Amino acid sequence: MAVVSSSLKFGKFSVTINYKPVKYLRLKVTQNGDISISAPFFTSKTNILNLLNKNESWLENTLAKIKSKDDKIKFLGNAYELKFDENIKEVLVLDTQIIASSKAQFDKFLYLKAKEIFQKYIEFYQPKIPRQVTHVSIKKMSSRWGSCNSKKGYINLNLNLIAKDERFIEYVVLHEMAHLIYPHHQKSFYDFIQGLMPDYKIREKM
Repeated sequence: MAVVSSSLKFGKFSVTINYKPVKYLRLKVTQNGDISISAPFFTSKTNILNLLNKNESWLENTLAKIKSKDDKIKFLGNAYELKFDENIKEVLVLDTQIIASSKAQFDKFLYLKAKEIFQKYIEFYQPKIPRQVTHVSIKKMSSRWGSCNSKKGYINLNLNLIAKDERFIEYVVLHEMAHLIYPHHQKSFYDFIQGLMPDYKIREKM
């Protein structure tokens, strides 16, 4: 059964609820400050709120620690100091700093850059794969870098990949495209990837 996701407001927090085939509720905060809960299917809202209430202090402390590091961000595998200047018209990527006019402008920049890089590698590998990518979805995901619907030709890629080394991004794109013809993780799947990317085992650990 596929994962079903929904959003929940808890005070000042926005929480993503992922209903999946698990036995217990699990609360998680990512390095980006995204809050998510893995929950068994049909878990009541009351039980979810109880979990959040019990862990409210922990959430506040954890997010405070993350916020204190907010001026440091990862972009394409490198660490940068993020600064905001309302006079900036376009995002500037310097040696050690990224400067944007606002968080909204910076987020849009990340999305467009991710889209550009994803498309570059999809176009590169498409002639080598006898199934067409018919749709690409880019969004933040809490538990995976990507996914593929081999029947429809759909590929989902995690926006958070933009923080990783571009060689890792290329591997993830190829990995998901390979699922169009190998909808599993058997030896034939990895043999196919190795034929196109001999160093994939190094890249997947980046």
